Amino acid sequence: MRPFDPALLRALPATRLPVALLSGVGVLSGVVAIGQAVALAVVVARVVSGAPLAPALGWLVGLLTLRGVFAALSEYAARQAGLRVAAVVRLAVLRRWLGRPVEDRPPEEVAVTRAGEGVSAVEPYVARYLPALVTAAVVPALAVLALVVVDPWSALVVVVTLPLLPVFAALIGLHTREQTDRRWGAMALLAGHFLDVVRGLPTLVSYGRARAQVQVVREVGERHREATVRTLRTAFLSTAALELLATISVAMVAVAVGLRLAYGAMDLTVALTAILLAPEAYWPVRRVGAEFHNAADGAAVLEALAADGTLPADGSARTDRGVRADAPTGPDGHPGPVALHAVGYAHPGRERTVVDVSLSTPGGPGLTVLTGPSGAGKTTVLELLAALRRPTTGTVTAPPAHLAAQRPVLLPGTVRDNLALVGGGAADDAAMTRALERVGLRDALAAREGLDTLLGDDGFGLSAGQRARLALARATLSRTPLVLLDEPTATVAAGAVPALHEVILELARTRRVVVVTHDPVLAVHGDDHWHLEPAPLPAVAPAAPAAATDACAALSCHDERPDDHRDTTAGHRHQVDAPAHPTPAQPTPGVVEPITLPGGRRGLVLACLLGGGSVSCGVALTATSGWLIVEASTMPVVLMLMVAIVGVRAFGIFRPVLRYAERVISHDVALEDLATRRADVFARLVPLTPARLGRRSRGDVLTAVVRDLDDVVDAQVRVTVPAWSALLATAVGAALAAWHLPAAGLVITVGALTTAFLALTGYAVERTSQRAAVLARSEVQQRTTALTGRLLAVQAVTGTTADPDAVLAGIDRAEHRHQRAEAALIRARALVIAALWAVVAGTAAAVAVLAWQARSAGELTGPYAALVALVPMALADTWVGTADIAGAAARARAAADRLAAVLGRSPAVHGRGTGSPADTDVPRLVLDAVGAAWGGESRAGRHTLDLAPLDLTLRPGCRVALTGPNGVGKSTALAVLARHLDPLCGRYAVDGQDAVDLDLGATRSRIAVVDDEPHAFAGSVRANLLLARPDADDEDLLAALLAVDLGHWLATLPAGLGTTLTGLSGGERARLSMARAVLSGRPVVLLDEPAAHLDDATAVRALGGLLAAGAGRTHLMVSHRPDDLAGWDPVELARSDAAQGSISVQDRPPSSLVRMPSVVSR
Repeated sequence: MRPFDPALLRALPATRLPVALLSGVGVLSGVVAIGQAVALAVVVARVVSGAPLAPALGWLVGLLTLRGVFAALSEYAARQAGLRVAAVVRLAVLRRWLGRPVEDRPPEEVAVTRAGEGVSAVEPYVARYLPALVTAAVVPALAVLALVVVDPWSALVVVVTLPLLPVFAALIGLHTREQTDRRWGAMALLAGHFLDVVRGLPTLVSYGRARAQVQVVREVGERHREATVRTLRTAFLSTAALELLATISVAMVAVAVGLRLAYGAMDLTVALTAILLAPEAYWPVRRVGAEFHNAADGAAVLEALAADGTLPADGSARTDRGVRADAPTGPDGHPGPVALHAVGYAHPGRERTVVDVSLSTPGGPGLTVLTGPSGAGKTTVLELLAALRRPTTGTVTAPPAHLAAQRPVLLPGTVRDNLALVGGGAADDAAMTRALERVGLRDALAAREGLDTLLGDDGFGLSAGQRARLALARATLSRTPLVLLDEPTATVAAGAVPALHEVILELARTRRVVVVTHDPVLAVHGDDHWHLEPAPLPAVAPAAPAAATDACAALSCHDERPDDHRDTTAGHRHQVDAPAHPTPAQPTPGVVEPITLPGGRRGLVLACLLGGGSVSCGVALTATSGWLIVEASTMPVVLMLMVAIVGVRAFGIFRPVLRYAERVISHDVALEDLATRRADVFARLVPLTPARLGRRSRGDVLTAVVRDLDDVVDAQVRVTVPAWSALLATAVGAALAAWHLPAAGLVITVGALTTAFLALTGYAVERTSQRAAVLARSEVQQRTTALTGRLLAVQAVTGTTADPDAVLAGIDRAEHRHQRAEAALIRARALVIAALWAVVAGTAAAVAVLAWQARSAGELTGPYAALVALVPMALADTWVGTADIAGAAARARAAADRLAAVLGRSPAVHGRGTGSPADTDVPRLVLDAVGAAWGGESRAGRHTLDLAPLDLTLRPGCRVALTGPNGVGKSTALAVLARHLDPLCGRYAVDGQDAVDLDLGATRSRIAVVDDEPHAFAGSVRANLLLARPDADDEDLLAALLAVDLGHWLATLPAGLGTTLTGLSGGERARLSMARAVLSGRPVVLLDEPAAHLDDATAVRALGGLLAAGAGRTHLMVSHRPDDLAGWDPVELARSDAAQGSISVQDRPPSSLVRMPSVVSR
């Protein structure tokens, strides 16, 4: 990490003016500080001599007031500049990433950290460090020049010793760099773990593994704490070393001055001026050291961004085009052929995904149909055509493309916002409405809020089929010559599919459309056909056509399972082998235990005492130094000064040592508390999943778990410790002054009370504004997380060559709202800082006058008069720092309120029951007029039903298929059956017992769920399967994979069951979830469109294998594919006006036996 790289200013033009302004203010503040030192020396000399005080005191008060003005201006400019530059960097980084293929940008977990917390760390780098660097280059030189005029010998000492500070800082900084890099690695791991776990919480809850993750979260947080504390120890040691060196250097100046005073070779005023000027030469360099370590994270992030070309040295914001050739334009203006020539690609951790693929299609409009079995690489081919991935071999020729993915990206926001992602002002509201009408979605959205309908993460609020239709509507609004559709009708109800076929064919009349489909009806309409087969097995696969079980068993020998059943291949692990029931060290299910931190409070108390001791040593050092210099001017015997000399040395040494100890202990305590609280927060998220959180508020949850919780815990370091330190130091200063001059002690006490009043006033003003600022900041973080966590899917919509302004517009607006919200805080903080400097000026003037009067009256000797006069100035920085204490307290309170709002939501399932289910092999499940809703309560406690009252009986061993239009409530019915959602009306019975009265965990433990968007964790195949049954052995895992037709897929993995999952197709992801259900052995299996992304042959094998492996179990499947229904009892859910009605919670009888008309036809 270089102290400063000019390339950063070239890469970020927006930093130039703010940094120049801040640097100018910093230099002016340094000049004023030099003038203040001279004025203070004159004032103290006149207090000692009894000479007229008013002129010099007027200069001191004026300079202190001016310093307050510059401090306020610096605070305002610094905060504004930091926020502005961070926003510019964030947008530049995202813009750059949106123009690059996936291989040319960081992994998702790194991107989330770097664009979120990383860019936020740029604020102190720009706002504090860069101006401090400029100040350090100018002010010491001015101080030395002033010393040359005042005392050349003192100037010589400073010139000789000053270069030692940056040398020591550089040496220690080299060590800090490596530790900072490790800490960012730990932060990336932490962010990746939380993102993955929050995404997969519904899966963890379904299989009863969420509670087991609490300890894993605690362990990951502990690793982060250890990495951070190691870095901080070095960083704080650097600051302490610089301060100690500066103290020793000033002591050398003091020794030389004192000896000359003792021998009468120097005037007192000159001596005091030299002593007070010398620290001003070292202070800017010390500040650079402190700010450098505070801004080290920002410097590391900027360096990483510059190193990988994300922030180009020329400051351009151009986007990269990926690696492909544009299709030539034909004479009719249409793009030329779309082709892949000898293309190969492998996802990370996979030996091959597609191998030697050569496909081409004629130029001009038309429909190209791409078919092939699940896992053949069809989605990868579309991503290569869209330039989202870089081929490892071969070439891809294609024009700019729009890709409607299997899992279409729908960011949190309105329907309008998501349609507008195509960019370029492609459509107004009228065009958007027409597009929705063409795909049959207009009426469903009009019943809500039309284009203003709010969607959650991943389109929460819409069914899978509705999300697919919204993606197709967005594709019709795009202007790209190539449109890529990945199974656009797989999740759409059969009755709506013909209309979507017409939309696709209409698109193909004006543009080239490449569609991946398993729908034979759509395939017939293609004028060009591509077909893919899975990549051949690796060479290590058995050559003989052995039985599938033997082939997989052969592979398993290369994947030795660790004795503790834990996956050791993933970057972070999911503790699948944790005990099913909590141990005493884990939270009791359903109860969040109070946070207990052994030694935490004692450590915090010790940190407060150490901090108070450090600041008190600073006060004593200043006061004792003043006494010593004045006493030396009386030319006593040197031995009479030894006690004071030893005291000055002790105070000078103990101040940085105690400060170092306080900072290390306080940060260690805070980080330990943070790890514990983060695990506690995760435990509190579990009851809210999936209905209240899950996919709905992922960015909100991640912001709460990371940024808001950081602010809450930071109060220990930024509020508790400095507040008590200030109180103790002020008490010491007031007592020291009162000992010699009671009136001075009283004035200092009044000044302290005035300081406290101003700080509390600042807190009161900021508390209201901080709430808005924290909410605005959380919106920035949420939107950034939503985008960086889905960069590939967003690029599918925008392409890699289009201007991403439409995608970044929401983040840009959120950044502006954040800056406006912070502006009120910054103004209030700046005014408080200016007022606090005025209090310091007033207190210093009053004490100086009292000391002068006492000296003139003979009540005080000269040395003690100097001691008393210097006490208020020794407390100046401590008092002014209370403005930051108040601001940190207000922010912590606002963050705590927002955290409480996220965690304080009422669970969608109230597991109050303690009854045990009947002892039956397969339970009988009955929905008796059950209605349900996902959303929270509307006005007057009323809900809009997502599932109209439904009667449904699942007899043991039955196979029932739920069908019906999209949005009728099929997935909601599955959520009720899985005990992820409580009925709002009616009764859900398990073996005749009301499910509400049964133990929640016991009921869920009998039901396996295959979600419509199943999650695969960032771990190995083994770890993902063991979530369903931790005691399973490898033979069980292999059997489950074979049952759902994943034998060939497993054979292609380089490490077999130990392979880390990457690049799963939609069909592979669905079958992996089905394998979990098979492995779990649970008597009831609920499947939500499990075969939507499978070809017919694979779907027959997978579903057949699942049913064969689960003979005798109850199976309930939601499906829109008529071919899937053979052997199943169909139950069609029809639309009902009741679904659009509402029900009052208050009107529901306690017995939950409200009868509603059935909407089921059999």
